Amino acid sequence: MINGKVEFGEAQFYFQIANPSDDNKFIPYALVSLYGPPNAEMLEQSFRTLWACTYSGLNNLLVIPISSIITIISMQPLPRLPEDPEDLWFVIEKSGLDDTEISGYVDPIV
Repeated sequence: MINGKVEFGEAQFYFQIANPSDDNKFIPYALVSLYGPPNAEMLEQSFRTLWACTYSGLNNLLVIPISSIITIISMQPLPRLPEDPEDLWFVIEKSGLDDTEISGYVDPIV
């Protein structure tokens, strides 16, 4: 989350910087390449379920603290229909580690 707004980006690399005001404690950062805003028409037509956006590569870089990363997602090329804009990518949310176990409610044997 950047400035209170959710953004999607591709992490280019991670690094640490020593904070001289805090006993040189290292603070982790990431250099990310941001994706553009979602295509408004596709977002509206999909009832806010398809977040399709452009990728600007090295033209939109930003250094962010690691603590601002909310989750890891996958950006995939959007299969293009004839009337769709070109070069769009869409968000796929992956399961987290907490989703890998199959569990649920078990009725007690009476």
